[in-house]
Amino acid sequence: MSSHWRGAYPLVFTLLVTLIGLRVLLGIVQTVVPQELIEFWVMLSVAVLLWQVVGTMKSAERFVRDTGNVLGLCFAYFLLLVTAGLAFVQTADALSAKHEPPSYDVLMGRTLPVMTQGGVVRVDGNLDWELYGAFAHTLANNPDIQSVRLGSTGGYVFVARAMAEKIMERGLNTHVATHCYSACAVAFLAGEQRTMDRNAKLGFHQYKLESGQQPVVIDIAEELEKDRQFFSRRGLSDEFVQQVFTAAHSDLWVPDSDLLVRSGVISR
Repeated sequence: MSSHWRGAYPLVFTLLVTLIGLRVLLGIVQTVVPQELIEFWVMLSVAVLLWQVVGTMKSAERFVRDTGNVLGLCFAYFLLLVTAGLAFVQTADALSAKHEPPSYDVLMGRTLPVMTQGGVVRVDGNLDWELYGAFAHTLANNPDIQSVRLGSTGGYVFVARAMAEKIMERGLNTHVATHCYSACAVAFLAGEQRTMDRNAKLGFHQYKLESGQQPVVIDIAEELEKDRQFFSRRGLSDEFVQQVFTAAHSDLWVPDSDLLVRSGVISR
């Protein structure tokens, strides 16, 4: 490793083996890395890229000094750009894989808060990918389901969006009997008809990036704007959409039922 860092290897070997070859190998390894180790793979990939760039530049500079051939230096820089682009694509692909829900096969035998009763599927608890896997499996195997009953203090917004897609695909209604806070509200607003019990509560606040749970490249403001636009498309009034994320993550805005009806959030 230190020999490459000093640029001691011949330029052809450096370009073909330690630059392109190693980067391709890292891409192959990425395809078999478990999801829980993706962040480690990303950090390793970035460190290796830095090592590749420094050693390649030194090797190219030594090549020019020894031969006077500037074309070799230009070609080395071109391959450095190609490698950096490949590394970016690999990293983006690895991070996006963190949002892919696990197959239901890995969930068999687990007790998850998803159950059906008649034409209703009831979803309670934290919105994570395990719950989503059970939710999607339940919908796929129960074509008679017409409504989703939600009860959650929140969870991952990416999970809520995935649930919302399933709800809209099936044209399902949504209902809250007790409470539906934070990310849960995204899933609720996907309902064709949206209803709540008289004493039920719907709560909104800003999102928070939890270290170790979401990729650090996520822009919170951008994610909030995505859901504002989604809320507008679901028929909520402009005034309500403007206010929906004013509460800090440590607070919670719980509008009363009259405001929810007037703003188009619920029908009753």
